[in-house]
Amino acid sequence: MSTAVLTRPAAITRDAIRDLFDDYYATLDDVRLHDWPDFFSEACVYRVIPRENYEKGYSLCTMQAESRGMLKDRVTGLTRTQMYAPRYYRRFPTSPRIVGEWEDGVQVRHNLLVVQTLIDKPSDIVLSAVCHDRVVEDGGRLRFAERIVVFDSEMIPNSLVYPA
Repeated sequence: MSTAVLTRPAAITRDAIRDLFDDYYATLDDVRLHDWPDFFSEACVYRVIPRENYEKGYSLCTMQAESRGMLKDRVTGLTRTQMYAPRYYRRFPTSPRIVGEWEDGVQVRHNLLVVQTLIDKPSDIVLSAVCHDRVVEDGGRLRFAERIVVFDSEMIPNSLVYPA
């Protein structure tokens, strides 16, 4: 049994993690969807899953991708094939908290509230969630190796078409 202490890479500082999240949410809120997959490592996992399924270990998700390529496909679907009423999303994350460290990265947790505004209607909360993220250094920058968005309600609106 090894007694070595695992430490995260020097580039993964609290400030760098906050910058990653600030850039990530600004990219989504500004609807720069083609930039979104670049926040993930090539062999990533992205899931949006109900809390009940997550807590019971069920794999059924509302959204799931298992590579950056699958995230790019999601963007193509959003920008070229799906039809939906114009809307704006704003994401309100809490500060990310480091909850674990490994040689290749850190585990981060934070809460997230997503508000949707249709042009002709009042704003609505469409997602209340906790995010479980594994952040790694990849290609000279921080990226998500895993992002699990666990939403609290058993139901979310069908209109949740953009990433969280």
